[in-house]
Amino acid sequence: MAVTSRNLRTNKPEQWSGRRVIRVPQSTRQRPQRTVVVQPVSQPGVWLNRLLWAVIVVLISLLAGTLNGWIGTKMDDLRYGRPRISHLAATVGHEGEQGLPSEFIALNLNRRVVVLEFPGGDATKVRTMVGPYLFGAGEDLTPITLDTLDVNQDSQPDLLVNIKNEQLVYINQPDGFRMITAAEQGSLTHSTP
Repeated sequence: MAVTSRNLRTNKPEQWSGRRVIRVPQSTRQRPQRTVVVQPVSQPGVWLNRLLWAVIVVLISLLAGTLNGWIGTKMDDLRYGRPRISHLAATVGHEGEQGLPSEFIALNLNRRVVVLEFPGGDATKVRTMVGPYLFGAGEDLTPITLDTLDVNQDSQPDLLVNIKNEQLVYINQPDGFRMITAAEQGSLTHSTP
């Protein structure tokens, strides 16, 4: 019988050490390499899941935008009421004998900007300043705010009417306020640094 490292009667490898047969443990045996090829499998559940999440994200963002607009309108309702009204008390030089500050009320009456001046708080001498008409959807809910600032440096506070990101300037005159002219507006923009 020929000396081999393998017993031909079994499939188990053996090694000779002198006259004794030593069996090699299972862990040191070499196994044939298996190659696993993963073939792409179409999984409609994965795409359906992604599509469902995309729809949920879009719906949540639409809901958040709508909710944000609704909350903003309700906050303006609490702050300015309906129709939108704001109030300002300022000393502008039209006070009269009593020396009380003039009261101003800005209204958004169905998209028409209206400012009422009560010189010295006297309701019998009301002056009305009609402003522009507001165009666009929901402009009847746009708040109008008032402020005073000496725009033309004549030491008389002028009236600023703020509508969204725009500002109307009314120049202070001894008999009331008047809208700023285009020439005055141009000279103010050139004189400011």
